[in-house]
Amino acid sequence: MQLKTGENAGIFTGKRISARFIVGLIILEIIFAMTVNLLFFEKGTFDDINRLTHGWINATLCAGLLGLMVIVIIYLWAMVRIPLRDLGLRREKLLAGCLWTFVFWLAVNVMSTCINLIAGTALTWNQDLADFPNLFLGALLGQLFGNALLEEIIFRGFLFVQIHHWLSGTGKPSSRIVKAMLISQTVFALMHIPNRIYGGLHGMEFVYDFIQLVILGMLFALLYVLTRNLFIVVGVHSLLNVNLVIWTGSYATTASLTCMGFAVGILLLLRRKKVHSRKSVIHY
Repeated sequence: MQLKTGENAGIFTGKRISARFIVGLIILEIIFAMTVNLLFFEKGTFDDINRLTHGWINATLCAGLLGLMVIVIIYLWAMVRIPLRDLGLRREKLLAGCLWTFVFWLAVNVMSTCINLIAGTALTWNQDLADFPNLFLGALLGQLFGNALLEEIIFRGFLFVQIHHWLSGTGKPSSRIVKAMLISQTVFALMHIPNRIYGGLHGMEFVYDFIQLVILGMLFALLYVLTRNLFIVVGVHSLLNVNLVIWTGSYATTASLTCMGFAVGILLLLRRKKVHSRKSVIHY
């Protein structure tokens, strides 16, 4: 029996895999995160590439591409034999993902402008964008094709979906989604510990950061459920990590989080309207 619950079905149609492969992925991710943050980043392994390409290919992109090769291609695709489509990498979703990422970027800049005007802050052109495009765009490329892409595939495209599969038959569909989000995104936050150690966080800063990562991860997972497009989530994730705003001192993080909150809220309202207007389809 295949159960489809409205629009949710699109991301939960893949096969459930053995728990040992899920544990194997978590162990592999731990080893990878510790190696990258506490060895490669600490020793400046990718510094020469960054310098030779003038920042267009930075350490984040190098590490992300390495992770995509080892974890996604070799482990998940070649060894576990999960189709890339079941990890959220669907060719027909790419164009929409690019377009909505651009729309989100525009929204962040509009929101940033509004916040500045409300706060009475002078709007000053971010000259760094014009003077150092290689650094800003290189950072964005490092997220789109490296860090953000890798994390979305692992923690939203794979782990969140697989935990949801393993919770099938327990409780209501909505509660299963929430439980899967909480479990998978707690793992997501735990996997950032090596990076936070490398970044020098300690004490309560560490605790606050962990809680924020769990919440942010759950929002990313919710956005994936609502849009059924992992590329949109990659784009939003990337723009949250890299502040590409046209004004200096422009409350970029606040604007990005506000726009993400509005997007999730609007999508939830649209989803509720659809649920009330049509029944779920069940195939036996």
